[in-house]
Amino acid sequence: MLLQVGALEQDALEVLGLVRSMKNDFAPISRIPPDVFSLIPEYLEKDHLDENLITMTHVCRYWRELLIARSTLWVRLDCANPDQTRVYIERSKSAPLELFLKSEDMAYLEDGFHSVAPHIGRLKSLTIVGPMDLLRSLAPHVSNPLPLLRELSINLTYNPTPPFDSALFNGDLSSLHSLRLTGAITHLPWNNLSKITTFTLSRVSEDKISITQLLDFFEDAHHLRDVVLDKSIPTSSDAPLERVVPLPCLEGLAIYSDAAHSVLLNHLSIPAGASLLQRFDFRGVESPLLDFLPKTLENLGHIFPVTSVNLCFGRESHVELGGPNGMLHMHGHWTDSGGRPSFVLDRRILRSLSRFILSGTRRLAITTYESPTTAQIDKSAPYHILSRMKNLRTVRLNQCNNLPFILALDPIQNPLRPALCPKLEELVLYVKDLESFNIKELMCMAERRVLMGTKLSSITIVGLGELLSGEKVFKLKEYVTRVDYRVGEKPPRWDDVPEDGED
Repeated sequence: MLLQVGALEQDALEVLGLVRSMKNDFAPISRIPPDVFSLIPEYLEKDHLDENLITMTHVCRYWRELLIARSTLWVRLDCANPDQTRVYIERSKSAPLELFLKSEDMAYLEDGFHSVAPHIGRLKSLTIVGPMDLLRSLAPHVSNPLPLLRELSINLTYNPTPPFDSALFNGDLSSLHSLRLTGAITHLPWNNLSKITTFTLSRVSEDKISITQLLDFFEDAHHLRDVVLDKSIPTSSDAPLERVVPLPCLEGLAIYSDAAHSVLLNHLSIPAGASLLQRFDFRGVESPLLDFLPKTLENLGHIFPVTSVNLCFGRESHVELGGPNGMLHMHGHWTDSGGRPSFVLDRRILRSLSRFILSGTRRLAITTYESPTTAQIDKSAPYHILSRMKNLRTVRLNQCNNLPFILALDPIQNPLRPALCPKLEELVLYVKDLESFNIKELMCMAERRVLMGTKLSSITIVGLGELLSGEKVFKLKEYVTRVDYRVGEKPPRWDDVPEDGED
């Protein structure tokens, strides 16, 4: 009788399982074709997939069978759990592997790595985070080329560290597309770099890397698209002055450094369409713009000739140079070391400018000539700057002293010479108070430019609020085509301004 009861119970469980399975078959998600459904987890972020993959196989039998059969879901290994590593290796079948090793002690990973070692030839991605001893422990297992390896990231957590052996993978990176080294010093370049498109070098002191080494690397890796040098660039060059390495495929170059210099840019030719970013920590009175630009602007093919300049000064300085086919961005913490800070403009970048934007109240300078701060107005100072901008079409002044520039654009300041910026069409003024703005001088300047045949087509005044009546600004319409007088969030239209002279 007990045997019969046990058999009946087993039959009942099987029928119940069959009923549940049939019920799951009617769920909307089960209508997705199996080959499509098994692809869905691959679109999850990698961290989420690692955390939930095993859980997903416990949802139901259908999910479990489909997910286990998809070998590419089981390729991310970290060797932290030996049992899990063995299961992943088995389920990955022959799919290329991604190995992530993070530890202070190789003994912690040894059991799990023992399962991976026979399959090391399947690696397509290798990430190592730990001390030099961890890298040395792995060296015997990766001494031969890995034909599938596309991504290599080495992050050595203790500095300073001695150079590691560049004979890893027998020095052959013929299949590598991405190389990231952090705190890792090696004798670059390695061999066969023709496929590398992404290169990052971080936290390498300048006495451990030379400009010649970097240039040799760039010359061999001629398909580079994205390069990041983070606190890993020398401040002096050991390469011949005439050596210039082209980067024909470059799309982005980012340089982060303490010192402001263009040592590397003097030896690189940046192509059209590339984006160049430089971030620095600068302390001093005179700005480092001149030091950031290479000795010949032809090296910056992506922005030469320079057509726009955007200067923004605050807690963090921002400089943006733009050209026909790209931009040069410079960001930096600018700490004054005494005196009044100034920003030096290179004469080479002024001649072809069509757009000039200034935010903040720093002094501007061309060589040794400086314009005033808001506390000291010098009517002739900006003239030396604007007089070099023959092709200027747009001027935008944001929260800085507008008056010196308004006066400089007034032809009466130099009646024997033609009006400055003859092609100027748009003037945009952002003001906080009347101390840095004079509506009377603005109207006089606009009127005189009309008489000189250089009428502005657009003047925009932002931020006056209730300081001026709409009537006064409305009178500018006599001298310009459009005036945008914004008050708060809803600027009044021209038909909102009374015609009878009332405010």
